[in-house]
Amino acid sequence: MAERKNYSVFDPEPQPHTAVTLRPQELGDSGRIYVAIDLETTGLDMERDQIIEIGAVRFQDGQVLARFSTLVNPQRAVPLRITQITGIRTADVSEAPLLAKVLPELLAFVGSEVAAIIAHSATFDLGFLRTAGVDFHRPAYDTLELAQMLLPGQASYSLGELCQHFAIPLVDAHRALHDAEATSALFHHLWQQAAALPTAVHDLLLAAAQDESGWAYRQFFADTRGRGKGLLPRRQNAFTGWRAPDGVLPEESAPAAGRAVGEGGGPVQAIPEDELLGYLRSGGPLASLLGGHFELRSGQVAMAAQVLHAFNTGDYLLIEAGTGTGKSLAYLLPAALFALANHCRVLIATNTIALQDQLVNKDIPQVQALLAARPPGSPPIAAEERERQIDGQSERQADEEVVLQAAVLKGRQNYLCTRRLHEWRTSHALSALELSVLAKVLVWLAVIGEGDAGDLVLNTPAERAVWARICSDAATCSQERCGSPSAVRRRGSVDAQANGAGLLGVRDFYWEARRQADSAHLIVVNHALLLADLIAGERVLPPYRNLIVDETHHLEEAATDQMTYRVEWPAVQLLLRRISPEGDLLNQVRRMAEGTAHALVLESLPLIAKQSVRTAKQFNSFMDQLTAFARSQTPGRGEGGYTQRLALDGSVRSQPEWSRIEVEWSSVRGGLQHLVKSIEQLVQQLQTARWWESEPSATLLAELADLHTNSAELAHQLDDILLAPGGQRRTRVAWMEGADNAAAVTLAIAPLAVNELLERELLLRRRCAIFTGATLRTGSSFRYIRDRLGLWDVKIATVDSPFDYKRSTLLFLPSDAPLPNQPHYQQMVEQAIVEAAVAAAGRTLVLFTSYQQLRATADAIRPQLDRQGISLFQHGQSSRLRLLREYRQAEQAVLLGTRSFWEGIDLPGEELTCLLIARLPFAVPNDPLVAARSAEFEDPFHEYTVPDAVLRLRQGFGRLIRRAADRGVVVLLDSRAWRKDYGSAFLEALPECTVRRAPLQNLGREVRGWLNRPK
Repeated sequence: MAERKNYSVFDPEPQPHTAVTLRPQELGDSGRIYVAIDLETTGLDMERDQIIEIGAVRFQDGQVLARFSTLVNPQRAVPLRITQITGIRTADVSEAPLLAKVLPELLAFVGSEVAAIIAHSATFDLGFLRTAGVDFHRPAYDTLELAQMLLPGQASYSLGELCQHFAIPLVDAHRALHDAEATSALFHHLWQQAAALPTAVHDLLLAAAQDESGWAYRQFFADTRGRGKGLLPRRQNAFTGWRAPDGVLPEESAPAAGRAVGEGGGPVQAIPEDELLGYLRSGGPLASLLGGHFELRSGQVAMAAQVLHAFNTGDYLLIEAGTGTGKSLAYLLPAALFALANHCRVLIATNTIALQDQLVNKDIPQVQALLAARPPGSPPIAAEERERQIDGQSERQADEEVVLQAAVLKGRQNYLCTRRLHEWRTSHALSALELSVLAKVLVWLAVIGEGDAGDLVLNTPAERAVWARICSDAATCSQERCGSPSAVRRRGSVDAQANGAGLLGVRDFYWEARRQADSAHLIVVNHALLLADLIAGERVLPPYRNLIVDETHHLEEAATDQMTYRVEWPAVQLLLRRISPEGDLLNQVRRMAEGTAHALVLESLPLIAKQSVRTAKQFNSFMDQLTAFARSQTPGRGEGGYTQRLALDGSVRSQPEWSRIEVEWSSVRGGLQHLVKSIEQLVQQLQTARWWESEPSATLLAELADLHTNSAELAHQLDDILLAPGGQRRTRVAWMEGADNAAAVTLAIAPLAVNELLERELLLRRRCAIFTGATLRTGSSFRYIRDRLGLWDVKIATVDSPFDYKRSTLLFLPSDAPLPNQPHYQQMVEQAIVEAAVAAAGRTLVLFTSYQQLRATADAIRPQLDRQGISLFQHGQSSRLRLLREYRQAEQAVLLGTRSFWEGIDLPGEELTCLLIARLPFAVPNDPLVAARSAEFEDPFHEYTVPDAVLRLRQGFGRLIRRAADRGVVVLLDSRAWRKDYGSAFLEALPECTVRRAPLQNLGREVRGWLNRPK
């Protein structure tokens, strides 16, 4: 019989994590008793899966009072994957008690004096118990939700990661009792975090959380109010000032907001190449800074010299810098020297957050440290610039050293406006979801208080919709209204109580970031913001004439995304709801107009409300019709919730069902246009009434004007998507998308090409533009990427990787591998992964092009790897960050990834020694954009499809060798690379490796032999 553990009595021996807990009187705890609960189950489906283990801990003031633990017989086999995670086998639970017997004991253990139930991801655990008929009839606190409120900026909110953050021992993760004990300790730490917050945070939340709101955490914040002994330390975000490692930069070198940097339109002060190279040569500042880690990189020096020449001469440069070149420093250092000397700004655009963080947290501080050191005998930085500005300054000011200023700027929607926050939270009774968002925002303000909202966790569309109501908004957040220091002084605090704690003075963080950027020599943005500025007529970013684009191979996709108009049904519903009888916008107008001489305004409001209700009903019916049509076109596709796209091309538009959709849209459009006209008339009436003269009517007027603009744009774009008027078929591509389980489809329309726009608006308007990346060529040619991006009039250069791939990398090509469309291909992939992983002792990454193949492969190879003691991590089961962390921590592991793992991950040295590529990464041929763009070529496969896949393959290949001392094996399992005539394009594009062509049965021996060679 399986052993059954049931500790339901007081256990006087404290667990390891309670041994370091402070005494209750030291914490000022509430003294309440809580019960933490955790379950293990056969799966994630509450209706079909069963509980196999229950653990519970009763605790008070951080001390464990009693424990409860039992296995549960699910009356079915425990799935292998669950056994691998928990260690619980079918034999362990086969003779355990049934759930019906266990649940009364659990209810008795909880008892009547418990204040709340605690669980991590409580929706899961309590949801399973509710399905079984258990309701504890008391509040439930979810430590996952609390951590997301109280710990902004955490990389992960999993139980294991949070335990690691607080140094809470988690002896046996994924066993119910141990997880429950860890959850109780985590709750205690979160209680302390909340107690240390300013009381203004608690007061604002308690005032907003009326008893009828149903918000579970009202009592929690009431209990923790005033119980702390001091405030939590405030953190500083990178964009407020760059911080180098201790001892690297003198304190006075930390940049601060200063006078605005110009566009650099005057005479150019060229930087001598010798001055640049003095920083990089042996014995120079870089060697001193890096100490024993310094190695002279000839490629880095060559690239830096070419970038400097482009800055000095005002040239355009497209330069590929292979892995290991050190390209970030190679473009940052000349950019910094040039910007300082000419008192101008250089814009740097990256695509990925990882590279942006690297620039912010590592590379730019390193450049600042280099400039502070300066090569022996070099002149002071920007000496001539200071001489030009001596007029009108004191002698002391003229002698001050010019310090490199840097800033990060993100899209406006990333920044909070406290004026909008105040207006939103005081305009209506907040729901439970809105209160949770308010808690996250207020804690974020108290703990961080600067920068963008990247540290906030907004998981759901509903939470993000709340954020859209309080973030900085181009329509209503002008610099005069809420962005200038004078506005702050003039308007004062919007909430005296909150402002006393430094929480809610009138602040728009976007304008604060803009002021930082105006004073910066280097501005770091992402591709999306760079292109949004282009589309907005360069009204988003500070003016700039010098540009660096890194990760250039993503620029076409980013430009397409920025120029794609999407009609998402929840957004349409939100727009119509705002001007409905239940919405807040018309009600605010009514309240403001009552008792005034604005009779015309009051008379127009009922008509608008009536029109909005009618239009919403029409849209509902129309979207149902569109969704039914989309499902009829793709039967059986999109299973599992994955999005499918249906091109609205000639074959679709010629169907009789589509004609009925066009007729229905004509009816909906008529109602929408009448509504747009009514809103326009209301805006004109308010302008005539001079609502723009004072607040809050000016903000209300701006919101109505913006709503009118958005409604008119919606009508116009839907015409283009659904009716495809003349010319649109040739320049834009329309489609609908959605999954089988989606409530409504999304409509979208995108440009067919972006190259001419990029050349005209991005390239030719710059004095100097540098485009770089590690994978820009297809073979030896830049032709493909130049055509895609409009970079016809640029100089090209290549800096080869310093890595010796011939010595470091074995490329294994299984000579007997079937083609992907032949029988036994999938079995070959599975066999190859197992043999390579065993030979490499784990340390293996496998790249796929589809989730479907990845999941099938994972299910097939998991038992074999488990028998070899090798852990398996698969993309889709957790966040990429968490998967990478767990992979690194495992002794032997295999990681399966799809598209996002083909680039942007860094697993150097022994972390990764074997890379398998399941298929050549061709784009999906029936994707509407891919199909339409392919049709523009005479030979679409060779001119478009193959070059695109070659670039993707090079990116995936680059995951293996990350440092000069690395070694490893790449296994290419797609035999099209050597059996098809186009395959040579792929193999020739890879670095010159040692190649083995041999039967698959030799794979294990080849991997072991290569990895075990003496270095």
